[in-house]
Amino acid sequence: MLSNIEVEFLKSDMGDCAIVSLPENCRAVSSAPLGCGILNVDKVLILQVHKDYHSERPEDELRDLINELKTGKNTVGLMTAAEIRKVLTVSKQTFEDLQVTVVVTAGTANALVAGENPFRPRGEIIGLGTINIITLINKPLTDGALVNAVITVTEAKSIALRNLGFHAAGTSTDSVVIACPEKGEKLKYAGTATEVGLLLSRAVREAIVESLTKAEEVKPRSFMDKLGERGVSLDDLLETAMALHIPHTEKETEEIKKCLVEELMKLADDVNINSLVSSAMFLEDLGSSGGIYGLSVDDFKKDAVHILTDEIIGMAIAEYLSGTRGVFNYVRYDRKKPGIIATLGPFLDDVVASLVGGVMSSIYSKL
Repeated sequence: MLSNIEVEFLKSDMGDCAIVSLPENCRAVSSAPLGCGILNVDKVLILQVHKDYHSERPEDELRDLINELKTGKNTVGLMTAAEIRKVLTVSKQTFEDLQVTVVVTAGTANALVAGENPFRPRGEIIGLGTINIITLINKPLTDGALVNAVITVTEAKSIALRNLGFHAAGTSTDSVVIACPEKGEKLKYAGTATEVGLLLSRAVREAIVESLTKAEEVKPRSFMDKLGERGVSLDDLLETAMALHIPHTEKETEEIKKCLVEELMKLADDVNINSLVSSAMFLEDLGSSGGIYGLSVDDFKKDAVHILTDEIIGMAIAEYLSGTRGVFNYVRYDRKKPGIIATLGPFLDDVVASLVGGVMSSIYSKL
């Protein structure tokens, strides 16, 4: 039975890497940086790169490494910024004579929802993280079934991330390799309603959870973490807050910034602020997909005047932070929409305006 794979960790001139060796030359569908399409594969190379890695042609570096290691022409090349020896996870699922083996390396620094801009307003990319999924199925599949399996694997990955609390269905650099033997009677389908699809889904979900647990990325996240996942960084909050601040001296401006950071970090542990911000984020997602009864997606996107819930949440956050003064300052930021507020959706813009307005009012009252 074609079922066993071997994983070998190596050090190279380019960094740590892992070689996943298949038991024989296989037919595969791949979205890898090096070796994409439907092709023959017997090895998969995963290279660990620096978290600040950037290249217009990563395939060239992978090709050089494959030549250095002499793994052969049927080697597919992947990359990850995760600590490969720590996060690489193997999961197996079997049913009668059918077996699926999945290898995952997972990192979620740039996790995002499809359709979101992966770049911040100033142009820099939001983090660097990749989920690599390598799958070996011990029975042959038609090319159509291989493509079908990509959908199944992607859906399983997405639901695993959602169940872990990520506002994302993946990252912007994910890769998948699905391999199977070439000879024998081919399975025509590999969707979620098939036996192979069921095994694929279970193995992928299990491996992603375990890999992210090893990466220490499975943990409750504060509203600051969640805002960061949506492209709103601490620097963005600082820039937005200072846009409506009228400084008296340079020293005072720096003191305000320092206090703002300290207050936001304290609030990251506040259960009430986390609850209010999480509620707003949930409604943002629900509204953008047409899930709020009586509210069309078009009206939601236009932030129609009859939508009051976003302002109600904004006022609740601001009042909780600094009373009437906070509400007044929240309205000021909400109307002028400085900095990143202007780029956000109907609920998120009120969240940021209320956080910034409320915290700034609290700081002013203490100075």
